[in-house]
Amino acid sequence: MKLQTALIFLLFCALTSSLAGQTNNRVTDTEVWLKTGAKIDLFERWELGVEEQIRFDDDVNALKNFHTEMELTFKPTDNLSLHVVSRYITRNDNRGAIQGFEDLFRYQFGVSYKHALGDLRLKYRALYQHRNEIGISESQGNIPEKFLRLRTSATYKIKNWKYDPEFRVEYFNALNDEVGTNNQFRLGIGTERDYKEFGELGFFYLFESSLGLNIKELTHIFSFKYTYSF
Repeated sequence: MKLQTALIFLLFCALTSSLAGQTNNRVTDTEVWLKTGAKIDLFERWELGVEEQIRFDDDVNALKNFHTEMELTFKPTDNLSLHVVSRYITRNDNRGAIQGFEDLFRYQFGVSYKHALGDLRLKYRALYQHRNEIGISESQGNIPEKFLRLRTSATYKIKNWKYDPEFRVEYFNALNDEVGTNNQFRLGIGTERDYKEFGELGFFYLFESSLGLNIKELTHIFSFKYTYSF
């Protein structure tokens, strides 16, 4: 099993390197995401998640944004989940002629489904995402950004090992081109472990790439998460 995991990891790294090397016309950045949150069982089949997050970009030399997120999940069956997510974002705009902090609001709604296939735990998620700047009207140039996000993740269960690897691939389909948004994909590998009374710790490396731009935007993301469940 450990050999199979190593082979999957090497395949993932090879794919990432290949995609990153497709063009010399690219801009590369490194980000760090720090997350802390809580999950609360409201009543049968309903769960509320709250998360605070801060992100750094510009090769981890600048504050990118910080946000507060709330997620309400309903599980009509053990395998199927329905999600409604809201996020209040404070973004540091440090590019262009007008710079400073700006406030945005994002909401998502969607569905996820999970099942087991041998030693693999598979999960599929589809989300509609809508984001716009607060306090700015459309006549002032605030056109909402809209995405359809499709993600597949696979967790490989290893016997007598508590850090089961998880692999992710996600596609972002931009639904409106007039605001300069573009399609992109994100690959991820990491692990999460529940320490029972202490909470859950998680770490992921994510590789993100734009699609369809003359200058490809590539981002390496290191994400650290702590979650406590009530």
